[in-house]
Amino acid sequence: MLHLIGEFDADTVGCLREAIESVRSSRTERMLLDLTEVTFGDAAFVQELADAHGQLGRLVLIGPLTSPVGRLLDVTGTRGRFHIVFDQIAA
Repeated sequence: MLHLIGEFDADTVGCLREAIESVRSSRTERMLLDLTEVTFGDAAFVQELADAHGQLGRLVLIGPLTSPVGRLLDVTGTRGRFHIVFDQIAA
């Protein structure tokens, strides 16, 4: 599980990409991303999530999502693309 904290935009999303790549290279079947402390995301953040979703066996986003992240997924029409649970136990 990766616990994400802070803001993810075009300038900072590289660290997320590197973390996802390190997990992906370990041939994991499921990745959990805890988004409960993500305070901002932009299109680059959504693209990283979408790429991870396409590359991994199963991507699970753990919430509850903050308002900015929930709004971002709604505005981009991508919320339904991801499996979102509301706590680590449900994951």
